[in-house]
Amino acid sequence: MAAAAVRGEGLGRRLFDWAMGACRDRGCSLVQLTSDRSRSDAHRFCDMLGFEPSHVGFKLQLQGLDANGAVGRLPV
Repeated sequence: MAAAAVRGEGLGRRLFDWAMGACRDRGCSLVQLTSDRSRSDAHRFCDMLGFEPSHVGFKLQLQGLDANGAVGRLPV
């Protein structure tokens, strides 16, 4: 069954409620999520749960960099 078929039925909220409760039970004080910036539905969901945007992420694709960090083909 596709996720879209059950979207809006509260399963995600119940899952997060359980997970955050388990975190609290174990003494955690922070839950942090990451999401691709293109996932606006996921961002609205996290916002609805009370999460607040807090970081800007960065990544570096290592494939294609040589040992000196220069762009090029890696030896095979």
